[in-house]
Amino acid sequence: MNRIALYMIIFSLAMMSCEPEWEEPYQVYKINKGTHAPLVPKISSLQSETLVFNAVFNESAIYQNALEENQQDINKLMGFADCNSKHHDNSARFGWRWFEDQLEIHAYCYVNGERVVAYIGTVELNEKVDYMLNVSDTQYTFQIEDEAPIIINRGDVCNIGVYYMLYPYFGGDETAPHDISIQIRLTY
Repeated sequence: MNRIALYMIIFSLAMMSCEPEWEEPYQVYKINKGTHAPLVPKISSLQSETLVFNAVFNESAIYQNALEENQQDINKLMGFADCNSKHHDNSARFGWRWFEDQLEIHAYCYVNGERVVAYIGTVELNEKVDYMLNVSDTQYTFQIEDEAPIIINRGDVCNIGVYYMLYPYFGGDETAPHDISIQIRLTY
């Protein structure tokens, strides 16, 4: 085997062992200790009926609330307000929480002012996970990776939709106990 061929094999093996580079840069959403939400640079709206993004949680997603009963509260990841209304009236978004030593993902909605929550699955820290949220005339469909889709009925007052984006938020009633960083890449 000649020297060039040997170098090509070594280079190829080295490239396969490196961490893959992600296609586009991720936006880092940092929720500072003692706050609920990061500073979001702009107000935006969803321009389609499907929200698709990747997210990566790191070890900063591991937390302990001051009040034990608040550990069950669901933090918000991404989603949108619906039906030309406020997000506590009609909205759909992914939620997350550190609970029983794992990072859980939930569907988190307000439908005609009533909160509706459904467990979707768990995700690993430091791994890129695909999220998809679709809105149709009658329902929201949530899916992460290969998990079974979760369907939640949409409010009956929705005849048109202007969907303003909802970004990461920590809490319930407690603020972030330490800095939390989440990387998100919107692909919608």
